[in-house]
Amino acid sequence: MKFAIQSISSLGAVLLGFLLLANVGITSAGRGELESLTAIEKAIITETIQADGTVVEINELTTLVKSQLVVDSESQADLPYNSTLSKLEVLEAYTITPKGEKIPVAANAIRTVEDDNSSGAAMFSDQKHKIIIFPKVTPGSKTYYKTKLTTYKPLLPGYFYTRLIFSPSVEIRSYEYSLSYPEDLKLYTDIKGVKQTKDEVVDGMRQVSYTYQNLQMKKKEQYQVSSGDYAPHIYISSFPSQEAFAKAYEERIKDKFIITPEIQKQADEITKGLEKKVAADPKLDLKKEQARALYNWVTRNIRYVAIYLGDGGIVPHDANSILRNRYGDCKDHNALLITLLAAKGIDATSALINSGSAYTLPKYPVLGPFNHVITYIPAWNLFLDSTDEMAPYGTLPSDEMDKPVLLTKLAKVGSTPKPKKEDSETATGITMQIEKDGRITGKAHTMYFGSAEINARYKYEGAETTLSDKLVKNQLAKFRQTGEGKITTSYVYDLDKPFTTNTEFTLDAIANVPGPGAITVPVGLAPGELASIANDRPPEKFTVPYTCATRTVGESYQIRFPANTKVTRIPPNVSYKKAGIEYEATYSEVKNNIFVVRKLAIQRPGAVCEPRELENWKDFYQVFIKDMRGQIFYE
Repeated sequence: MKFAIQSISSLGAVLLGFLLLANVGITSAGRGELESLTAIEKAIITETIQADGTVVEINELTTLVKSQLVVDSESQADLPYNSTLSKLEVLEAYTITPKGEKIPVAANAIRTVEDDNSSGAAMFSDQKHKIIIFPKVTPGSKTYYKTKLTTYKPLLPGYFYTRLIFSPSVEIRSYEYSLSYPEDLKLYTDIKGVKQTKDEVVDGMRQVSYTYQNLQMKKKEQYQVSSGDYAPHIYISSFPSQEAFAKAYEERIKDKFIITPEIQKQADEITKGLEKKVAADPKLDLKKEQARALYNWVTRNIRYVAIYLGDGGIVPHDANSILRNRYGDCKDHNALLITLLAAKGIDATSALINSGSAYTLPKYPVLGPFNHVITYIPAWNLFLDSTDEMAPYGTLPSDEMDKPVLLTKLAKVGSTPKPKKEDSETATGITMQIEKDGRITGKAHTMYFGSAEINARYKYEGAETTLSDKLVKNQLAKFRQTGEGKITTSYVYDLDKPFTTNTEFTLDAIANVPGPGAITVPVGLAPGELASIANDRPPEKFTVPYTCATRTVGESYQIRFPANTKVTRIPPNVSYKKAGIEYEATYSEVKNNIFVVRKLAIQRPGAVCEPRELENWKDFYQVFIKDMRGQIFYE
C-alpha cells in the first residue's frame, strides 16, 4: 500500500494544488484547438504567517462550468483539512446562474465529513472534509466559495511550505497568490512559469505576490510523468535544502527506533538458526541472511493500516507499539524494519520517495512529491519496501525504480537503481496440439524475475481458489479466445523461491482444419506479454517526458498440426536491433511441428524517456506488429 505520507499543509498548498493537478476535462472545439470543460475563472489565495507561527489563509475560488459533462462533479467542492492541527471555516459560497442570479449555498448544504475510505484499505485519520453543495448548477454557471483556514501547528517545528503546481491541462483565467510573513523569517522560493508582482516590506512584514494564467490547455498524455516534473509552479519553503529537511525529519522521528527487550527478542527469534545455515554454505553472508529474514517477516506479519492522527501524516509510531499491534502504514513498516535490523547490528535509514509518476525533486523541500517511505541499507546500497508484500528481498516494484530519495539519517539525496532489462524478465514455454476438429489443447510454463515477478504474484494471487474460473475466463478473453483451462502456481507468498506458473488449456476451434487456411501464433493460457505489447499501439507523439519500460520477454512455442493437414508456409525470421531495442523471432518446421522463438529486450537509459525517444519505439513497433500478425499457412 502506498501514499502513506499525508500532506497536511495549508489549504492553498494542498487543496488548490490538487485542483490544478486534476485533469478537469478537455474536448475538441472543432477548430483544431482544445476546449476545456471547466475553467478557473478566478483564484485568490492570501496567506499570512503570524509571529507566533500560526498560519491564516483566505482562499477564494470562482469556477466556470462550461459543459453538461461536468455538472455533477462541479456541483460540489471538497475541501480537506487536518482537524487536529487546523480549523477550516466556509465564509461564503454561492452559485451564479448564466443569467447572473446569485444563489447562496444553504447552511445545511455545507457539511463536515470524515476522510473517505472507499478504496478499502484500513485507515484512521483526523483529516476531515468540508463539502459544499452548490445549487442550480448548469452549463454557463459559476460556483464561488471563500474559506478561512487557520493552522495552529506545523508538521515539523518551524516548517512552512507552499507547493502549487499548475497543470497545463487546466484553463486558468486569473490566479493570484499572496504571502505575508515576518521580515526576519527566512524563506526560500523557487518559481517557474509564474509572474512575481510584489516583493516589499510593510510594518515589519514581507509581502510577496504572484500571478498566473493559462488559456491554452494541453491534453493529458498517455504515460506522462507527474505535472510537478515539468509544469509551472510556486515552491516556498522555510528549509534551505532537502538535506536540511532530512536532518529535521530524522530528529523528529529518531525516538521511534528504540531497541526494546521485545524488539531484541523478536529479532533474535526471526533470525534463529541462520548461523548454522551460513556455516554450511560459505557463499552466504550472515548479516545479509539476517536482513532477508527480518524483511520477509515484516512483509508477511505487519498488516497495512494507515493511521493519520495529529502529525501521524509524516511521523511513524514507535517500533515497539508497531510490533505489539502487528499493523501500520509505510512509515511504521519502515520504523519497525530499521529497528529490527539495528537489533542485529545492521544499520539502515528511512528513504522518502514518490511511488507515483514523479521523478524529480524540488530545489527546496515542500514535502511533495514524497508520499511513501522505504528502507535503505547503506552497507550494501540496498533498498527494501516491506509494504509491498509480493516484492522479494532486494527487489523494488517498477514504479520505485530510478527515483530520487531523501535518505534522512544520512541527510542526503540518493536514488534508487536504474532499471536493467535482465532485472524484469518473463520467460514462457508453450506446447500446443491442433486437433483434427480445429480445437487446440496445450500447456504453458512461465518463470518470472525481478519486478516482473512482483506483478505476476499479484496477478495470480488466488489462482488456485474459487477465483480460478474468473481468472481463466478473463485471461482468454483478453486475447479474444474462448475455451477452458486451469492455472497452477508456485506459492505466491514464498518470497525466497522464484515464482512460476503452469497452465493447461483447451481453446475452441480457431483453425479451419482440414482445408486451406492460416493462423497467427495462438496465445493460449500463457501470460501473452508480447501480444499485450502488440495490442498497445504507441501514441502519435509526446510533448513531455513519459515513463517507459525496461524489460525482457521471451516466448517459445511448439505447435503440432494434425496428420490430416500440411503446413505450406511459415513467417520469415525477424531480427531488429536499434536504440536499445532488440527483437529476434525465428520460425522453423519439422514434420508438421512449428517451432517459434521470440525474444524482446528493451533497455532504456532510465525509467523516464524524453519525447524524441517515442520515434525509436514507433519504428520498432511497425516491425514488431508485422511479425506478430504473421501467419502459418496450411492445407
